[in-house]
Amino acid sequence: MIAAKDTATVGRHRSCRPTSFRAWFRRVTGRVYGAPVEATRILPAVGDLIDHPDVRAMQLRALGDVEVKLSPEFLPGECGWCPGSRRITTVRVHGAPDPEDPRDPLQVAEVCHVCAMRPYGPVRQALIERIDYTRPIRLEVCP
Repeated sequence: MIAAKDTATVGRHRSCRPTSFRAWFRRVTGRVYGAPVEATRILPAVGDLIDHPDVRAMQLRALGDVEVKLSPEFLPGECGWCPGSRRITTVRVHGAPDPEDPRDPLQVAEVCHVCAMRPYGPVRQALIERIDYTRPIRLEVCP
């Protein structure tokens, strides 16, 4: 028969103690855990796992009066609307503002998909600043 332990005086069993992964790895393997070199290289940001171009185009069309086309010559770069996030540009927004607008209207912006979908992003800005409301604004999507 197994005798019951008095856990109030003895404490938890060694296997039941909360421990970190590094401590567990050291105890099991006898080595110090070090992340593999491949895991420490530059990895995409959380929002950078890019959908298929057709899916992105469908999401952009839902924003309003826009004309979306795939542009094979569009080369991705770093997004200027969210610096430091390491997201890549997948959308080029062509604004059509009043040429005599004293403010700084949006002419052309290359942004990531996350910034393009924002409520106060460049697509909404181009929709608000356009002078001709009978024509949609142009968006180019990176394939």
